[in-house]
Amino acid sequence: MSRTIIEVPMKTHNVDLVLSIIDKIARSRGFDPKTIDGETVWGKGDGVVIKMQCISAAFTDHSVLISGWTRDIVTGESDLEGFAAIIPKRKMKKMISDIQQTIIQNQI
Repeated sequence: MSRTIIEVPMKTHNVDLVLSIIDKIARSRGFDPKTIDGETVWGKGDGVVIKMQCISAAFTDHSVLISGWTRDIVTGESDLEGFAAIIPKRKMKKMISDIQQTIIQNQI
């Protein structure tokens, strides 16, 4: 697995609030909750005709780890670096940055 992971510090343990922020921003950009290989993610695309774009969240004691990646049936998972599928990758990086800024601004 190759994913881009951003760690966002949290001042509280309000996991539900963080998940609602991610959900609101992701849904506003066309991402829907999905389960892929047993993992709950927000995804867009099918990975066959359109390269799938995914983000997920995992929590530590004092932060949330936001992962972003693309996925297709030929190459599997790819992080958000490089030139292949550069436009969707840029949009995903922007979305992750917006999530990060919203969490920080809300002092969560």
